[in-house]
Amino acid sequence: MAKPRRMSVVDRVGERHGRLIVLFRAENKVEPSGAVRAQWRCVCDCGNGVTVTGHAIARGNTKSCGCLNREKEAKHGQYRNPVYRVWKAMKQRCLNPNHDGFDGYGGRGITVCAEWLKFENFYRDMGDLPAGMTLERKDNEKGYEPGNVIWASRLVQANNKRSNVSVTFRDQTHTQAEWGRITGLGKAAIKRRLDAGWPVERALTEPLQTTGLRRRRMD
Repeated sequence: MAKPRRMSVVDRVGERHGRLIVLFRAENKVEPSGAVRAQWRCVCDCGNGVTVTGHAIARGNTKSCGCLNREKEAKHGQYRNPVYRVWKAMKQRCLNPNHDGFDGYGGRGITVCAEWLKFENFYRDMGDLPAGMTLERKDNEKGYEPGNVIWASRLVQANNKRSNVSVTFRDQTHTQAEWGRITGLGKAAIKRRLDAGWPVERALTEPLQTTGLRRRRMD
């Protein structure tokens, strides 16, 4: 088997490419030909994590986790429907960093499920907006997804207090569960590391240890 060829790597940490922000260097990808490609773990504006090769980033082939391809606006004829305005507002506060409400939603890890990025699917699941009601999440630690969202009165919404622990890394704020999914490490591992006093960067970037290897001493 041919030895992987050495390569020079451009540090892309912190770069933005389309909807992707590079978080840290991931494990190299070795092609069958022996070519080695650097890979980078990124977070998409929609909240998903994805590993992308530096080659794909440099060529502009990858600009999102795949959500861009799912967001082609359909001609659903519902632009004047109040539900459509609710849906647009939901996406804005979760996906648009320039939105006034982003810090309390997307900025702390609240996402919109991939299925609901398409209006027809959201309308199919939620139906028409009842008079005097507003969109509400039953569990404020979870995002906008089927089973966690209802039409509720403003009184019920006001009584549903938010209680969540957020973690900020490279100007991105998400819950431990979201970071677990974005990094691929899982919520339990990240929580265990942070509870043990690990620095945030190490807790979110150090690979999980292989069974049988000696456990490293924590800082």
